[in-house]
Amino acid sequence: MSYTKRQPKDFMKSLQIIHVALLAGVFLFAAYVAFTAKGVLFFSYEDDKPFLFLAIIISFAGNLASKFLYRKLLNQISEKADLSEKAIKFSTAHIFRMALLEFPAFMCVFFAMQSNNSFYFLLVAILALMMLVIFPTKYKFENDVTLTSKEKSMLEKL
Repeated sequence: MSYTKRQPKDFMKSLQIIHVALLAGVFLFAAYVAFTAKGVLFFSYEDDKPFLFLAIIISFAGNLASKFLYRKLLNQISEKADLSEKAIKFSTAHIFRMALLEFPAFMCVFFAMQSNNSFYFLLVAILALMMLVIFPTKYKFENDVTLTSKEKSMLEKL
């Protein structure tokens, strides 16, 4: 069965699995770093200021870039496209959005690993919360992508 012949519910399930896997990668890496450095971790927002500012800037830029690229990719979806094409483009936009949030999270974990400053885990938690909030659902697909009434009724049956 080819990727384009699948049902929209399959796209949503696979996108949700990808979403959870990407989020789990951040959590597992952060847990590994926290566990291996638990004896030397400290919390300070005054030490290593260059890394702190860099981590905050990277996090902020990643958040803005993820929103911008997501909107741009969704605006490229033609209203005349069929439901499966819209689902594929929505999946692509969502994965790019997750990647642009995941990169700053990994960078913050890396900064925590290098500096032993647990402040970076606070930024990781904020980014992870952002990733949790954008969990893909049929409702978000319906709201973010322009669907015809026929496509909406097909989506309701799933």
